[in-house]
Amino acid sequence: MNKRRLIKASLWTTALSPFFFASCVDDSYDLTKDIDMTITVGGDLSIPGSGTEEFTLEEIMDLEDNSVVKTDAQGNYALNKADTTETNVEIDPVHINAPASNPTTTTLYFNTPAATSEEVEAAVNDVTTDFIFSKDDVTTDIVSLTSADVDFTANLTLSFSQTSQNVDVITLKKGFNIEMTLEGQSQPNGLVFELGDPENYGIKAGKAQTIEFKNDQEIRKGETLKIPVHFKRIQNFPEGQGIYQPGHFKLQTNVIANGTATTPGVPAGNIQVNLITDTEVPDITLQSVTGIVDPKIDINVDPITVEGIPDFLKDDVNLDLENPYIKLKLENGSPADVNLKARMTWTKDGVFNEGFQIGTNINENTDQTITLSGNATSEYYLSRIAMNNLPAGAKNIVLGDNLYNLIRNIPDEIKLTDVEAKALQHDTEVILGNDGANYEVNTIYELNAPLQFGNELNIVYKDTINDWGGDLEDITIKKAIVEMDALNGIPLNFELNAQAIDRNGNVYPNVTVNPVKNTIAPGLKLTGENGGTATESPIQLEIVCESGDMKDLDGLIVNFTANMEGVNQNATLNKGMTLKLSNIRIRIKDGVTVDLN
Repeated sequence: MNKRRLIKASLWTTALSPFFFASCVDDSYDLTKDIDMTITVGGDLSIPGSGTEEFTLEEIMDLEDNSVVKTDAQGNYALNKADTTETNVEIDPVHINAPASNPTTTTLYFNTPAATSEEVEAAVNDVTTDFIFSKDDVTTDIVSLTSADVDFTANLTLSFSQTSQNVDVITLKKGFNIEMTLEGQSQPNGLVFELGDPENYGIKAGKAQTIEFKNDQEIRKGETLKIPVHFKRIQNFPEGQGIYQPGHFKLQTNVIANGTATTPGVPAGNIQVNLITDTEVPDITLQSVTGIVDPKIDINVDPITVEGIPDFLKDDVNLDLENPYIKLKLENGSPADVNLKARMTWTKDGVFNEGFQIGTNINENTDQTITLSGNATSEYYLSRIAMNNLPAGAKNIVLGDNLYNLIRNIPDEIKLTDVEAKALQHDTEVILGNDGANYEVNTIYELNAPLQFGNELNIVYKDTINDWGGDLEDITIKKAIVEMDALNGIPLNFELNAQAIDRNGNVYPNVTVNPVKNTIAPGLKLTGENGGTATESPIQLEIVCESGDMKDLDGLIVNFTANMEGVNQNATLNKGMTLKLSNIRIRIKDGVTVDLN
């Protein structure tokens, strides 16, 4: 519709009808040259009204693709931003070089008072040798050891050398046994092993660390008897063994032989044979360990950048959100339980706020503790007030005013700083292997603040109503009333104030816009099947020119200030909520001057 044409026609008819009915006009007379066509008309005049189509909150928002304001599946609005930070947790392998050979030589005495062709016995009593693993530069990520799985084979060796008379062979009799213990052992079963020759050797009943000969075993001169022992686990470390200081490892094993040795019949006299016990041990690698671990966990969480905020949520805004929350989803691929502590900081308009602490110190256990359970996903909701209906297994940490102060004036950036992640000081099993351990910890965070407001809400939304100049270009105005009807389906109170602008879009000097009726009552109406009822509120603004005239008046900058007085605070803003302005009209007060030249 051509509004300018309708307005001019109306004014022309109103101003000139008496002139047409009372006079005759000479068509040859040049009115524009010889007659002043400027006419003053008294009384109030109205310019015909117009209106808008019903439009939705989605259209008002006009969100950018990258906006932090998003809708859920139901169309409800929330401040929402999520991201993931990946952290690698490494624990170095533990490789220990083979110990040097440490043979023990014990003299066996075979006493024969007379020559004999029978076997002669000699007792072997507590013949002890040892092997010692030691390393002083193991990883400090392992604080202490309760047990360690290993996978290596050592040979226990026995041989002899003759010191008197000629002996070609000695026999270690069935039942001969070799016990292996940890030096200073106070608990049983420090060494767990299997035997490589089960036909000839077995584990002595009731003595898990003792090897027992199932058969007689001969040792011939110049040869060595080898007993293969496959070690599987070392546990119950005595004091001073295992990781006894940060970075220092020690393992000392005693090998104790007992039993009977024989040699064939010999001439009368004392026969002396040196029995040599020793071990052949390779380099070892701890395959997995159980103990207290303290790996370096460097979690560097990327900042939450708050982008694409609608204008009406940017300026002079106090968001009294009912219950914003930050969700932390922590995927801990390592076996260690970890406590997390950090500071949540934010920046607004270049001003840094040092924020507040989340989480607690290591080994603390309060309702504020954030723990990354080992080999599990932990989920925490950091909220302003207590939350109900959390997902199964999730925990709620109430931050109160801390979170309120963070979100009330939407920051430009939110960041977790000074992040400390420490493994809890209890036994944890860690698989190391030849390459050590490598685990991934994912920190998934999500800021979620449903646009559901509280009593202290203050939002200012600015818009422009313009292009009046075409209707008013020939009219000199001193005072005007702008009237409209607001059909509000948004659950917010609005107070409307305005400033007049000229045809260049600048604020009109010496022109005041006074609110007469400027309150828009809240409603609740959605498009589509949800329906609802919009509230109708009449709006009236008085435009007054303090000096001169408003011939160049082109429109208004309108400011909608929202608040929650008397509003249902459980209502969340939804993209389908509607607003309509109808019957927008200008009523010109106290007469106008119309230039008809």
